[in-house]
Amino acid sequence: MIARLRASPLSISRLGAGFFGLIGTILVLLILYGWWQIDRAGRMLNEKEILLAKQEAQEATTAMVARMQFIAQSLGRWDETQRRLSSKENNPAWHGHRLQQAGILPETVDGVGLYDRSGRILAPAEGPQAMPDRLPVKPSGILVKYEAGNSHLYYFFPILDEGGGNRLLGYGGLMFDLIDELRADRQFRFLDLHSIHLDLPDETVIDPSQLAQHLDFKRLPNMDFDSMREIYGQTIVQLTALLLLTQLASAWLLYRFFVHPVRRLAGEIGRLSDANNGTPCPMTPLRISELEGLRRAFYDYHQRLSEMNQNLERSSQSFFDQARRDPLTGVFNRRAYDEDWRGLNIDREIGQCALILFDCDHFKAINDTYGHQVGDQVIKAVAAILQNTLRGEDRLYRLGGDEFATVLAESDADNAEIISARCQERMLVHDFRQYGVEEPVTISIGIAHSSSGILLGELQKQADIAMYAAKRPNSRKIEIYGEQLQEASPLLANKSISAIYQTIQDPFLMEMRYQPVVQLDSREPAYVEALSRIKINGEIILPADIFPVVQARRIDAEFDQAVIQAVQRDLEFGRVPMHLGISINVSAVGLLSNKVTDMLVLLKQVYPEYKFVVEITETALIEQIDEATKQIHKLREAGCLIALDDFGSGYSSLRYLASMPVDLVKFDISMMRLLEHGDDRQKQVVREVAHLVRSAGYKMVAEGIESQSMLDQAMSLGFDYAQGFYFASELDKAGRPA
Repeated sequence: MIARLRASPLSISRLGAGFFGLIGTILVLLILYGWWQIDRAGRMLNEKEILLAKQEAQEATTAMVARMQFIAQSLGRWDETQRRLSSKENNPAWHGHRLQQAGILPETVDGVGLYDRSGRILAPAEGPQAMPDRLPVKPSGILVKYEAGNSHLYYFFPILDEGGGNRLLGYGGLMFDLIDELRADRQFRFLDLHSIHLDLPDETVIDPSQLAQHLDFKRLPNMDFDSMREIYGQTIVQLTALLLLTQLASAWLLYRFFVHPVRRLAGEIGRLSDANNGTPCPMTPLRISELEGLRRAFYDYHQRLSEMNQNLERSSQSFFDQARRDPLTGVFNRRAYDEDWRGLNIDREIGQCALILFDCDHFKAINDTYGHQVGDQVIKAVAAILQNTLRGEDRLYRLGGDEFATVLAESDADNAEIISARCQERMLVHDFRQYGVEEPVTISIGIAHSSSGILLGELQKQADIAMYAAKRPNSRKIEIYGEQLQEASPLLANKSISAIYQTIQDPFLMEMRYQPVVQLDSREPAYVEALSRIKINGEIILPADIFPVVQARRIDAEFDQAVIQAVQRDLEFGRVPMHLGISINVSAVGLLSNKVTDMLVLLKQVYPEYKFVVEITETALIEQIDEATKQIHKLREAGCLIALDDFGSGYSSLRYLASMPVDLVKFDISMMRLLEHGDDRQKQVVREVAHLVRSAGYKMVAEGIESQSMLDQAMSLGFDYAQGFYFASELDKAGRPA
């Protein structure tokens, strides 16, 4: 057997045929397996889309009924509805004109009618919007009628006298088309809206909550998946044909470029072995040709390499462009901005032009909380959103860490505002959670537009002023510079900015107000919170106008020192009663400043009879937790209590509680309002957080108490202290309620 195998070796042709046969078999098996997976995925997708279509139908029906109930409630409470039912006034024109003018009914409502207590309609109407002359047997519910091939729903409801002890005045009725009403609510992805119909007989009256149970519908076909299945089938046929052609072509190529040359070479070697017979061996160009070809290949390679070097030299100009690009985002950098700005000639007058400044809100907080890597991803995403939203010819510049700018040539203020609003909309819909950021990422936008006689340099100042206005609390985040902005905002006026700097130099310009913090078990003030204001030339600058400037100018620590000096002044003049403690707000930057903490320690030593509470604002993140903890220990050793202010309104509430030693936790007013106005889930979250804080041994303060019900909620959750307008507005300088 061994001798037979050695005598019959396998040929190259058979090995090649076997190899290509194996490859073909594997490809066929892969194609069959892929087809099976596509079919299996189609069945699973069909089942899932049926469930999603049912869910869409349920949600749409629930929303439709809720909307009809809201419309009915609004119509019933309308004073004109109350008057017409009370007087039984019969005015057919009321349906067509008065209701439209009042704007109570949406366009999807096809008809409306009022009925007296006996169920008789007051103002019969004719035509397609006619309502039944009398109420159905069940006066509260939905009447189903099939008219002209459409499913019309009639929703009847009682109307009570709003001013007469809820006395029944009559009934109201609304008519609407089922399909039109569902279409007005949403876009359906899985449910075929035109296939919807009710499995109820004509003139059936049902409860609104049971309407969804009687809907029949079909699922929308998945055109993408069907197209993919069809394409995959065509691809299989084409791939099979290509496979056969490839097998044939491969067999020919194998023979032509491998088997035949090898046989030829073997024949030449055989003839060379017989060269001793005196016959000259034929000189074939096989080997020389290959060497010559290799030489030409190297020559061509070096020639191409030389051409590439020349191309690199010609491409050196691109390095200049790279120097004008921001390496992180790819947009133009500050150098390009300055060069382009100088190119516009800063001293000349310009025509239609708008300068837009973009600033990412709380970016430092995001950077400090999630790290610079996440911060870089956020900046890259913001730059991409802005660049893709701007017009094709507009350039986006990155001026600093989180500040961008663009110049809109031939653009007025309205067009600039439209583009800015579009940028904000794109920011809102972008999912920043993919980078690990749970908080919303927003931008503030300042716009300055040219007018007759304005200089380009002035335009930059105006855009900067508008930017600061957009970052103010409760701002709509887009501000256009105008005279009213200069006049109405103390933040933006140069004299107000100067007043803040003057106050830092002379704290006597600061006018302190003191709000009581009440101990709930005794209902007596335990201490007062110092609130800063600036009074200059008879005008008062409030905190909402002060702190954006302080933060923007990075003078937090200096302002904290001025506040401490103003409190010390009031203590010297006895403006705070000795039996009360006093709390002082300190910024995150101020907490890390030795000057600020040393002043607080000295203040406690000079006035040991007062209880001092240092409130750390939680909305401003502290970058150096370890250093902040050391400073807090220093303050506590001096006898000061530490309060975490605005708990729940910032980014790292639980992180601060776990990292820094605090004594009091002040729940932000937004969390307290959730106990009164939030849904069940929100209320439960606040209760659980309060329980967690109380169990950890912290004293709790409820901020923003405005009513007895809010106070009762706070006391039921175990809060120790509370403050807000419910107790007293403020204490004046003499320590009495203002």
